[in-house]
Amino acid sequence: MKKLTLFLAIVLSSVTIAQSQDEEKIQALFKNAVDAMGADAYLKAVDMVSQGQRFYFNSSGESSGLVKFLDYTKYPDKSRFEQGNRKSDLDITIFNLEKNEGWIQEGQKEIREAKPDEMKEFRDSVKHSIDSICRFRFKDPANKLFYLGPGEGHEVTLELVKLLDSDNDEVTIYFDRLTNLPAKIEYRSINDRGVRQRIVEEYSQWHVFQGIKTPLRIDGFVNGRRLFQHFILKVSYNNKLDDSIFSKPARSKK
Repeated sequence: MKKLTLFLAIVLSSVTIAQSQDEEKIQALFKNAVDAMGADAYLKAVDMVSQGQRFYFNSSGESSGLVKFLDYTKYPDKSRFEQGNRKSDLDITIFNLEKNEGWIQEGQKEIREAKPDEMKEFRDSVKHSIDSICRFRFKDPANKLFYLGPGEGHEVTLELVKLLDSDNDEVTIYFDRLTNLPAKIEYRSINDRGVRQRIVEEYSQWHVFQGIKTPLRIDGFVNGRRLFQHFILKVSYNNKLDDSIFSKPARSKK
């Protein structure tokens, strides 16, 4: 009996030590990532404005061609995204989760309220964004963090951490061991047809603007299929964006 008790004590002690080491590793990965992205300059940024171009891909892998965009983001949950190659035909999407509002204008159509599934999709994108995770979510004691170790194959230079919240929603963050930067995220989502999807975003071509290291290329995938490529050509932080930018436009485009 004494031997069994001693054995269980050793096992429990080993588990405790391993958990403590994993926790230290997780905290170090996030700290190093935040430092690599600009430390206080990154954490204290209140908004971001970026311009660039996107390419969308259909189920056959064919590209839509270049689509210009202008993105206004106010942390943590306000967004105005304009895209299109002609000003008169811009698609404009506005979300303000602080007020639980969303507005969408497609080309020359009248502006309309965002549908419930569109609001949910935006909430999911905010919840799983690398900025939301590195600024807020990993620090939330209600969320659990698990160290998954190094990647495999071509991802052997990456280290993986899984974040699990109280709703059992999971997101895996891949950290680059060489740069300390987040290389990609992966999570599951339910689309408007009730189908479960695997969403992946990959970040690359990092450059420094106003002391903040920013990925100028983002590749998005759904169930292994490329969905979009996002290229930032200009970016600025702390633009003192007024909240009116994230309200319903006064009138439709002419």
